[in-house]
Amino acid sequence: MKLLNFLIIKITICLILGILIGYYFCPSSRLLFQVFSLLLILFCFQFFYTLNKSIQKPFFGLLTYILFLLIGCISTHIQTHSNQKNYYNKYAVADKPNLINIQLYKKLKPSKYHQRYLGKIIYLNRKKATGTILVNIADSLEAGIDSCFLSYTALTQFSQTKNPHQFNFKAYMAKKNIRHQLFLSAHNSKNYLSKPTIYGYTNNIRNRINKHLQPHIKNPNNLSIINALLLGQRQDINEDVYQNFTQAGAIHILAISGLHIGIIMLLLNWLLKPLQKLPKLKKCIPFIIITLLWFYAFIAGLSASVVRAVTMFSLLSIAIHFKRRTNTYNTLCISAFILLLCNPNYLFDVGFQLSYTAVFAIISIKPLFDKIWKPKNLVLKKLYDIFSVSLAAQIGIVPLSLYYFHQFPGLFMLSNLIIIPILGILLVFGFVIIITAYFNILNQLVPFYEYLIDLLQEFVAYIAQKEQFIFEQISFNSLNLISSYILIISFVILWNRFSVKKLALVLTSIIIFQSALLFNKYKHQKKNELIVFNQYKNTLIGMRNGQSLNYASSSENTRNNINNYIIGEFITEHKKDSIKNIYLVNQKKILLIDSKGIYKTSYKPNIVILTQSPKINLDRLINSLKPNLVIADNNNYKSYVTRWRSTCKKQKIPFHSTNEKGWVVIR
Repeated sequence: MKLLNFLIIKITICLILGILIGYYFCPSSRLLFQVFSLLLILFCFQFFYTLNKSIQKPFFGLLTYILFLLIGCISTHIQTHSNQKNYYNKYAVADKPNLINIQLYKKLKPSKYHQRYLGKIIYLNRKKATGTILVNIADSLEAGIDSCFLSYTALTQFSQTKNPHQFNFKAYMAKKNIRHQLFLSAHNSKNYLSKPTIYGYTNNIRNRINKHLQPHIKNPNNLSIINALLLGQRQDINEDVYQNFTQAGAIHILAISGLHIGIIMLLLNWLLKPLQKLPKLKKCIPFIIITLLWFYAFIAGLSASVVRAVTMFSLLSIAIHFKRRTNTYNTLCISAFILLLCNPNYLFDVGFQLSYTAVFAIISIKPLFDKIWKPKNLVLKKLYDIFSVSLAAQIGIVPLSLYYFHQFPGLFMLSNLIIIPILGILLVFGFVIIITAYFNILNQLVPFYEYLIDLLQEFVAYIAQKEQFIFEQISFNSLNLISSYILIISFVILWNRFSVKKLALVLTSIIIFQSALLFNKYKHQKKNELIVFNQYKNTLIGMRNGQSLNYASSSENTRNNINNYIIGEFITEHKKDSIKNIYLVNQKKILLIDSKGIYKTSYKPNIVILTQSPKINLDRLINSLKPNLVIADNNNYKSYVTRWRSTCKKQKIPFHSTNEKGWVVIR
């Protein structure tokens, strides 16, 4: 099947390209609207010109694709909050407290010291404003969905990453249109009543279900899994439980997606089957199903995976009940097109990417597995279906998983063969339980249901303990990602129907993939550098030679920073070393001065690193050694760093504090 023959697939690809251009290149709104208006006029003339002709000219098709590309750019521009007329930051006073009215609408996973929510700004400095912000709330302040606060506090920007290849929280939040955060406490904020929203109503439903369930659930971890599995709320899951599901390759069952929505749709079809016998009510069935699916999506928090699944199954429900011929690729692309048109930022959501890639892989690759073997035994058939679906989905998402998470669960197939059938049972009984919990008519199913969840947790924990089958710290960059998908797509095309041209395509994709591997190896073998990491109350120095790393630390708490560097820089060998006072990097002499404060030497360094708060006279040191650069890591007293910065400014010597500017690389 030639996918690119479908118009919706072509225009969806154009829309995605337009979103990427709009996000990364930010063309001016005036230019976008002028070009779009001109092309729209040309499109209308061309459309009426070719309306009565049997063959449309290629120019008309090209014009259509460019228009949808521009629609992607314009949609991105419109949906970017900072481009909106009443964006809150236009009224804010930088680095000073602002009078802010804010309403909470979504609960996030709490941090160590705060409850965290997403909030919509209503007024800022008494001016009506728009925009979304991250709200950190101290335990001393009561908060919940729909809570409104009047606060006099400063808008805080997210900090930049201060170590190489560290997770960039600032960029992550920017892709969600969130650029500031607030810290609220009883001292700077006051809670006041507000009008309830749809988020509040659905949160009340979840709270009511939890209130009635809690007395009947013995293990709190089980209640958090019920919330994730059935209500789409993962923020209360224990960190160890979450890690177990990740390492077992079963984390996808804790995010409501197509499997959950598909089961709900089957249940609704079964429940509404009697209406098919009534001609007047028969046509209402798809609309009842769609209404209930979207109601469930709101209860589940409208995450990207839920919205994607509900949108797709809504379209599928209409097609099935009106006996329309449908194509799964078309349905999937229509749902993606609608969602991205409404919210272009979905494109950058990892869950959105994984869910769409998994479904595309299943509908493309599973039919190929079905050609290999068609078991006649019903049990074998069901097991083979689970196996082929799981393998197809994993083939599709493995490059993305390696790119974002840098690990691969080797026992994912075993866990899915066991978990997916159990999941079906858990969902069917689970929906009965949450409905009865809402009406507080809980029955004897709850102990049995908790027993099933206990079994699920025990099995997942058992799989997660097999650490020899969990492959971690896999270096994988965007070049590997692109070349991997080229390779997978070319193999699927060849497998679907063999030809010499397709074989040549596969061989070309293998060369591209190998070239990507060789390029990464060549690129990283050339590097020879010293890295001063930003480690709080700790000295952390890395000495790199090609793909080998020796690192020295005054503490054992360095795992995250070192692992991030190893993965991001394709390091193949690494070992811990002792801290040295003298380093040499590409003819540059580096002197490290620790708490002993020894620096009197004939060795004339180009760079001086200060750590462990040495009691030195920096004026005298600079006059004696005449370095080109002074570096202070994050293992120094702040008062010392302030004094050293002032001295270097007076001496006109560059000064770098890792606590302020982040890590530094000396090449």
